[in-house]
Amino acid sequence: MSKLIKTWDELDGLKNDKYQIVVNKEFCCGWVIPITDERVEPGSDDFICNCEGDIFDTYYDNHEYLGTHTFYGTQYKYSTELLQKFGFDVEIDNWDKKEDHK
Repeated sequence: MSKLIKTWDELDGLKNDKYQIVVNKEFCCGWVIPITDERVEPGSDDFICNCEGDIFDTYYDNHEYLGTHTFYGTQYKYSTELLQKFGFDVEIDNWDKKEDHK
Protein backbone atom coordinates (compact mmCIF):
# COMPACT_ATOMS: atom_id res chain seq x y z
CA MET A 1 0.00 0.00 0.00
CA SER A 2 1.32 3.43 -0.97
CA LYS A 3 2.30 5.92 1.72
CA LEU A 4 0.15 9.07 1.66
CA ILE A 5 2.39 12.14 1.56
CA LYS A 6 0.67 15.17 3.06
CA THR A 7 3.47 17.77 3.32
CA TRP A 8 6.72 18.93 1.79
CA ASP A 9 8.45 17.87 5.02
CA GLU A 10 7.31 14.28 4.41
CA LEU A 11 8.72 14.39 0.88
CA ASP A 12 12.09 15.84 1.87
CA GLY A 13 14.77 13.18 2.09
CA LEU A 14 12.68 10.27 0.76
CA LYS A 15 14.97 7.73 -0.91
CA ASN A 16 14.76 4.49 -2.80
CA ASP A 17 17.46 2.40 -4.49
CA LYS A 18 18.04 4.94 -7.28
CA TYR A 19 16.54 8.31 -6.34
CA GLN A 20 16.12 10.79 -3.53
CA ILE A 21 13.97 13.87 -3.05
CA VAL A 22 15.30 17.25 -1.95
CA VAL A 23 12.87 20.00 -0.99
CA ASN A 24 13.13 23.76 -0.70
CA LYS A 25 10.73 24.25 2.20
CA GLU A 26 10.83 28.04 1.96
CA PHE A 27 9.58 28.07 -1.64
CA CYS A 28 7.56 24.80 -1.52
CA CYS A 29 9.23 23.02 -4.42
CA GLY A 30 11.81 20.32 -4.88
CA TRP A 31 13.67 17.85 -7.07
CA VAL A 32 13.82 14.13 -7.64
CA ILE A 33 17.53 13.43 -8.09
CA PRO A 34 19.75 10.33 -8.31
CA ILE A 35 21.08 9.06 -4.99
CA THR A 36 24.56 9.59 -6.44
CA ASP A 37 23.95 13.35 -6.40
CA GLU A 38 25.02 15.10 -3.22
CA ARG A 39 23.36 17.84 -1.23
CA VAL A 40 25.64 20.85 -0.93
CA GLU A 41 24.94 20.84 2.81
CA PRO A 42 22.55 18.85 5.03
CA GLY A 43 18.98 20.09 4.71
CA SER A 44 19.77 22.15 1.63
CA ASP A 45 17.89 21.75 -1.63
CA ASP A 46 21.08 22.62 -3.54
CA PHE A 47 22.76 19.57 -4.99
CA ILE A 48 25.75 18.56 -7.08
CA CYS A 49 24.90 16.47 -10.14
CA ASN A 50 27.13 13.42 -10.45
CA CYS A 51 25.63 12.03 -13.67
CA GLU A 52 28.01 10.02 -15.78
CA GLY A 53 28.63 10.94 -19.39
CA ASP A 54 27.42 14.07 -21.12
CA ILE A 55 25.33 15.97 -18.58
CA PHE A 56 23.07 17.38 -21.29
CA ASP A 57 22.20 13.87 -22.48
CA THR A 58 21.46 12.47 -19.01
CA TYR A 59 20.38 15.32 -16.74
CA TYR A 60 16.71 15.50 -17.69
CA ASP A 61 16.36 11.71 -17.72
CA ASN A 62 17.51 11.56 -14.10
CA HIS A 63 16.22 14.79 -12.52
CA GLU A 64 12.65 15.97 -12.17
CA TYR A 65 11.44 19.28 -10.75
CA LEU A 66 8.53 19.25 -8.29
CA GLY A 67 6.74 22.57 -8.63
CA THR A 68 4.79 24.63 -6.15
CA HIS A 69 1.50 23.08 -7.31
CA THR A 70 2.55 19.50 -6.48
CA PHE A 71 -0.29 19.09 -3.94
CA TYR A 72 -2.97 21.25 -5.65
CA GLY A 73 -5.79 20.82 -8.17
CA THR A 74 -5.30 17.81 -10.39
CA GLN A 75 -1.53 18.24 -10.22
CA TYR A 76 -1.41 15.88 -7.21
CA LYS A 77 -2.42 13.01 -9.53
CA TYR A 78 0.38 13.83 -11.97
CA SER A 79 2.83 14.21 -9.07
CA THR A 80 1.82 10.79 -7.72
CA GLU A 81 2.32 9.17 -11.14
CA LEU A 82 5.66 10.92 -11.58
CA LEU A 83 7.01 9.80 -8.21
CA GLN A 84 5.79 6.26 -8.82
CA LYS A 85 7.59 6.30 -12.19
CA PHE A 86 10.77 7.07 -10.26
CA GLY A 87 10.12 4.09 -7.97
CA PHE A 88 8.58 5.79 -4.93
CA ASP A 89 5.65 3.90 -3.37
CA VAL A 90 3.76 7.07 -2.45
CA GLU A 91 0.54 8.90 -3.12
CA ILE A 92 0.45 12.71 -2.99
CA ASP A 93 -2.35 14.21 -0.93
CA ASN A 94 -4.79 16.67 -2.55
CA TRP A 95 -4.73 19.92 -0.58
CA ASP A 96 -7.86 21.11 -2.42
CA LYS A 97 -10.11 18.24 -1.33
CA LYS A 98 -13.16 19.13 0.69
CA GLU A 99 -12.91 18.11 4.32
CA ASP A 100 -15.92 16.62 6.07
CA HIS A 101 -16.62 19.00 8.97
CA LYS A 102 -19.17 17.24 11.19
